[in-house]
This record gives sequence, structure tokens and C-alpha cells, in this order.
Amino acid sequence: MVISSKLAIILGSLLIFGVLENLFPFYTYKQGLINRMATNFGLGLLNAIAASLTTIFLAKWLQQQTTWQGLFHNLQPIWLVGILSILILDLYMYFWHRLMHTWPLAWRFHAIHHTDRSMNVSTAYRFHVIEVIASYFPKILLIWFLGIAIQPLLIYELAFILVIVFHHSNWALGYECDRILSYFIVTPNYHRIHHSQIVEETNSNYASLLTIWDRIFQSFRHRDDPKNIKLGLSQAEKELNLISLLRLSF
Repeated sequence: MVISSKLAIILGSLLIFGVLENLFPFYTYKQGLINRMATNFGLGLLNAIAASLTTIFLAKWLQQQTTWQGLFHNLQPIWLVGILSILILDLYMYFWHRLMHTWPLAWRFHAIHHTDRSMNVSTAYRFHVIEVIASYFPKILLIWFLGIAIQPLLIYELAFILVIVFHHSNWALGYECDRILSYFIVTPNYHRIHHSQIVEETNSNYASLLTIWDRIFQSFRHRDDPKNIKLGLSQAEKELNLISLLRLSF
């Protein structure tokens, strides 16, 4: 059920936002889009395999080491524990993302995501495999230590998958609608600032799902002229295939 639910959300989000970004594009891309999307989805498939294997390995290893059931075990009410679990998971993703930008070694791998000079639904899957594997170690340990139940974990994962495709899309969502939604979740204009070539803007808007973390930890930035944002790393080559991207960090 978990795998089928994730697959349905992945395919559904790509289809819905892929259609919307083609019908109502924010930027107009003329060249290289197909090759970039093929590279991004290739990375996405590689990362999905790596993430699954890492999760299975860590989960089995932890089960063999201890009978610990987690801090949240038997806490009531269940619905409140579930909400707290989702918030903690999203907070973890905020700090992980921020770390990727502030630690030079981590940035070498995360920069792969920012080499895309044109954002679209496939950009949501443009990550170096080492970054993806590394992100699962503290995440699985956090889930194990707290004893986060499968239900809130699945809800968060499905919402996360949906929203990252949404905010990486090239959909020209109306400015006012985008602005209102951005008080709650990450939107395309909100995240375009994060992909700006201006370093101060790249090092802002780290949130993945809920934008409250950027406001609490003072990493929020806003622009009234999202059309003028130049995306990607200015020093990056325009065309990088899958092998070139994986080698770039080294």
C-alpha cells in the first residue's frame, strides 16, 4: 500500500503539474528541455532505488540492535502525536536543507540541484545520489528514536512528494494566489527565489513543505518581481548529462 500510494502521488503530481506548466508556463524555454528532463528523471530513478535500499538496510539493522519503541510509543491522543510527528519531520527537512547550503562539503553535492538553469517538474528529482543516501541516515534514526507511526509518516511523505513537484514546476500560478498559499506551503514563486543566481537569495527559503520554518528561523525572503529571477548557478554549464552531474561534486 505504501509503495502504491507513493507511486500514485508521484505519477499524479507529475501529470497534473506537468500539464499545467505546459499550458500556463512562467518562463519560456526553447532549447535543451527534453535532455534536462531526461537527466533529472534518470537521477530521480537512481535516487529512489538508493533511498529504498538505505531505508531497508537501516530499518533492519535497528530492529536487530534494540527493542526500543520510541518516545512517542503509547502517547495520547494519537491525532496530536500524529500532527507533532509531521511537524518534526518537516522541521528536520528544513535543517537538513539549510545544512546543505552552509556546510561547504555538503554544498558540493547539493549544488547539483541548483545547476538546473530552468525549473520544471523534473527539477524536483535533480539531486546527487550521495546527498539522498546521506539524508536518510539521520531521518531514519529520528523516526526510530521518536517511534513515529506509519500513518503520519506516510501522510508527510505523500504531502512532501506532491508539494516539491508543485513548487519546482514552471506553472504560472497567479501572483496573489501564490502569495496567499506561500503563508502556509512552499509555492513556485517562493521557491524560485531559492533557485536565484543571487547568493543571498539562494541561501534563503529553505522550507520544503511548510513555510513557517523560514519565518521562525529568519531565512525568509520575498520578491515582488519573480519574473526577473535568473535561475541556477551562474557558473554552471547549460547542459550536463547524468554522469557529468554525478562527477561534478568531485
